Amino acid sequence: MPKITKELKSFTFEYDEERKVFTISEAGGMLGCIELNKVYAFAFTRFVIRISQRNWLRSNKTIEQLIEEEIQEEDENQLKLFEDE
Repeated sequence: MPKITKELKSFTFEYDEERKVFTISEAGGMLGCIELNKVYAFAFTRFVIRISQRNWLRSNKTIEQLIEEEIQEEDENQLKLFEDE
């Protein structure tokens, strides 16, 4: 199975379909690399998207209010997940 790779100036991002691992590595090698399984890669992706959307979806609410609402929504979703089991 193929690997999906995106190379930038300082970092390389790679997803290995076979191992289901997302890898972030630095070009210089000083920081090494980080490997995330599919669950943590998904969580990281959600985090990055939320940070990006925060700048686009600003309203009259403070950041603290937005974070509090987000935590409440996540807690409700997590409870639903465990209720289905």
